[in-house]
Amino acid sequence: MTYNSDLPYSLNDDALWAGRGTNVEITLGGGVQLGRVRLIAAPSFVHSDNREYALADPTISPPVPVTRNPFSSPWHAGAQSIDLPIRFGSVPLSRLTAGQSSLIVSAGPVEIGAATENEWWGPGIRNALLLSNNAEGFPHFLVRTAHPVALPFGVIEARWLAGGLTESPYFDFDPSNDLRSIALLGVTLEPRGTSGLTVGAARAVYTESRNWVTALTSFPQALAGVGHPDAVPLSDSASVGGRDALFSLFARYVIPASGAEVYGEWGRTESPLSVRDFLEQPNHSQGYTLGLQWVGAELARTHGRIRIQAEATYLEQSTTYRFRPIGSWYTSHAVPQGYTERGQPLGAAIGPGSSSQFLALDHVATKWQLGAYLTRVRWLEDAETQKEYPISALGRCSHDVSTLPGVRGRMTTPVGTVFADYSSGWRLNVFFDDSGTCSGPGRTARNKSLTIGITPR
Repeated sequence: MTYNSDLPYSLNDDALWAGRGTNVEITLGGGVQLGRVRLIAAPSFVHSDNREYALADPTISPPVPVTRNPFSSPWHAGAQSIDLPIRFGSVPLSRLTAGQSSLIVSAGPVEIGAATENEWWGPGIRNALLLSNNAEGFPHFLVRTAHPVALPFGVIEARWLAGGLTESPYFDFDPSNDLRSIALLGVTLEPRGTSGLTVGAARAVYTESRNWVTALTSFPQALAGVGHPDAVPLSDSASVGGRDALFSLFARYVIPASGAEVYGEWGRTESPLSVRDFLEQPNHSQGYTLGLQWVGAELARTHGRIRIQAEATYLEQSTTYRFRPIGSWYTSHAVPQGYTERGQPLGAAIGPGSSSQFLALDHVATKWQLGAYLTRVRWLEDAETQKEYPISALGRCSHDVSTLPGVRGRMTTPVGTVFADYSSGWRLNVFFDDSGTCSGPGRTARNKSLTIGITPR
């Protein structure tokens, strides 16, 4: 259950969209193993009060085109297009989803199957560039290694998915383009002769799809070329069609003796034009996540440990936008709905063109933990920089920024595990409502967000 007092705040909560008010997700299910076949049925029921809140000021944001739903993003109707509703309609939402369900067949070192469960790719804890549980798990077929496979140069694991992405009801009025296909391929390697090091690479390719059969069998699409669909001026609002792609490299290094872990993920939305292009501007269309964790020695009085976590994610446009057209993470000029499932980004929870920093200090014991954290998010910065503001509005006061201090805890009891997370912070210039100048008050909201989860034993 998540309660938001003034504004939506919905990060990494799969099918749930935590709007203003009370939001609930209940998952219940079971599993059975019959020889090499494993079935898990774990559907979820989600509900959102979806209470009203002030949307973007129409005098600042350009009007939503008549071909788009009034709740669609007012900043993403041109070259940087994405299915990212500013609000999911005007009435309470309730629906039943397939949730974390799967049917897997084991064939020695390989598993094949079908699933709707979420997967998290990459080492990030708060944000993953290509695949996370921020959106609802999409229906897909899969082929993956059943266990780590030892080879002469190291130990590898691999996953290959092909599935379909569904448009939200709050994007446009064209029923002919509601389905997209997506194919993802990821590989990790623990190099021989190293200890605690894992490196990996992943690629996702998506495009409009005619039907579910085509979408669910689109495995080769993960290796297909896509060209450079985002290399167009922002003023070009017509979709060019075709495919779009994301690519990432990641690494994680664990030092058990020191209780330390460092990790990072780096990706691009556009492949280099040439080797020279990459050498000259390797940061073009890049995004990244960098993080670390450290756990201290056991404390004599509490029999627990102090843990420090820090993570920074940056998906804002690279400085190369000054020299050449550039897209924005998760938006697309080829696929109007972008890299989303039912209106939520498949990757980093902060969304397109955003950046965030997270710092936490926790006391972690066997049956309980308690800590505090601070989060800062700069939302949709790429949308802010492309708008035609008056000159007086440009500057340090025209950004949409949240600062969220909070506390969190977890306890294991005889009846199950309970966790809670509470934050109370400020969102400055909500939806870029900066009143035109830095001297104006803008629109600042203080949102209180409480999340409580129960996992019965």
